[in-house]
Amino acid sequence: MNIASRQAFLTAEGKKLAGAKVALKEEWGSMAFTVGDKLYALMGENKDGKEIITVKGLPEDNERLREDFHSVTYGYYMNKTHWISIDLSTTELEDGHILVLLKKSYHLIVEKLPKKIQKELQNTKEMN
Repeated sequence: MNIASRQAFLTAEGKKLAGAKVALKEEWGSMAFTVGDKLYALMGENKDGKEIITVKGLPEDNERLREDFHSVTYGYYMNKTHWISIDLSTTELEDGHILVLLKKSYHLIVEKLPKKIQKELQNTKEMN
């Protein structure tokens, strides 16, 4: 899958999650994936002009991913312990694997939202 197709796929899948929104954040030149007004992913160019997606993960998982995959690096402009960036031109990771990481990021953010919002999200749509 080429980069544009991968971006379209991840954007479409990101929008399917309960309460999730994906919109251009013009000042960052990136697509911001949010739930409950909290960022769960960011997709755009890094300083080297590579198209990346940055997602939240558990520190131990992030460390393992960075060790195992050359295309996974510390989160671009994010907390380096809790966020990772994935080069979207990679062939190391399939779309399905990146989607799993995107959904994990979503769930980590939802877990930190107020209980009221979490309940509203559960009532809105099945949280994948």
